[in-house]
Amino acid sequence: MAMDFALWVMYFVAIYFAVHWLLVILENKIRDEARSYNGEPLVTIVIPAWNEEASIVGTIKSVLKLNYPKEKIQLLIVDDASTDNTEKIIKEFVRNLDFNIKYIKHNVNMGKGAALNTALKHAEGEFFICLDADSFVMPEALKSILPYFYSEEVACVLPLIKLKKVKGFALHLQYVEYLVNFFLKKVMGLLDCIHVTPGPFAVYRKNALIKVKGFDVDNLTEDLEMALRLQKNDYKIIQLMKAKVLTLAPDNMRGWFRQRNRWYKGTLLNLHKHKDMFFKKRYGEFGLFQLPMVLGAALLSIFFAFFVVGQHMIKPLINKIYDISFINFNVGFVSSLWMERFSFLDFSYMILFFSFIVLSFGVAWIAYAFRHTNETFSKKGLVSSATFMVIYPFFLSFVWMGVIFDLVRKKKQKW
Repeated sequence: MAMDFALWVMYFVAIYFAVHWLLVILENKIRDEARSYNGEPLVTIVIPAWNEEASIVGTIKSVLKLNYPKEKIQLLIVDDASTDNTEKIIKEFVRNLDFNIKYIKHNVNMGKGAALNTALKHAEGEFFICLDADSFVMPEALKSILPYFYSEEVACVLPLIKLKKVKGFALHLQYVEYLVNFFLKKVMGLLDCIHVTPGPFAVYRKNALIKVKGFDVDNLTEDLEMALRLQKNDYKIIQLMKAKVLTLAPDNMRGWFRQRNRWYKGTLLNLHKHKDMFFKKRYGEFGLFQLPMVLGAALLSIFFAFFVVGQHMIKPLINKIYDISFINFNVGFVSSLWMERFSFLDFSYMILFFSFIVLSFGVAWIAYAFRHTNETFSKKGLVSSATFMVIYPFFLSFVWMGVIFDLVRKKKQKW
């Protein structure tokens, strides 16, 4: 009985969140408002790196190709004690470049937050831009972003992040994941509810970073923690769709699991750290709705992992395998017996109905995401979307299982 009640609560909360954000979409225009900006201020672009020998040169090249006066760009590369050939590759590539580039190396690995703080101490620009060493900014991105710093309360403006390559099962899964998540961030921005400022070309107002005392050096997801502190200090965060950055995502499921494990573990830890923002009217929709929603989504995923997958899928499967072991795994006999006893009355049509509703909302979200990120439902889109909708929730449940396991054993990591 308790399990059935929890399942209905999960359905209700999932549908409530979906309806809320769909209403926000219907009541607002999901587009970047055109703004003009005549100035070309000095900007500091920071590439924090740790063992990035495979991609760092491509990242630097993308900065060099920006459609922006090169004398107005300061490029800082902070190497957080890499153990591969990152240092050698960087120094060889930048040796003869006519560009304002400074290479800084930590003697001890201290984490991405510490690398960004090191750069903040050397930053000369009015704007401080983080560019992950596995990401590649498009030439027009910077000029598209700067006009949105229209007032001092705007502390950060974010680009749309897409995958640089989509090949193989893991990347097809992430292809839709990225589109849906960044479209959702755009919608969240309409209510000032963005709770994370991702590393690929997040543009900050430097004075705002200094005011909040820089990045948290002991944090798994320093970008999420920074977004929470900016919100706490009444700053605005804006998500754009026309400024684009390409990134390299894990090309296998093992890498995907590890990355999501760090992201979601950091989410729970930071929600706990900033629990004083929950249900506080002074933080508007962000405190009253967004943070509880993020926590609620995490709890739903954990419930789905441990009870729906575990109790209603894995456990029955194990029991069925145990039962047929007594008849020497005669699958043909079991199948024929099941067919003889099959009845449509055995289905729980209420659960099927709510599952259909949730599935319909999922289709709507993906359709909106493709439309507003200028992607088309080609063969790649159709296959990736079907894979995402059917398989992604189950993979995500296993990630949450790992998160809880790591938190219980107090596992620590930096990058």
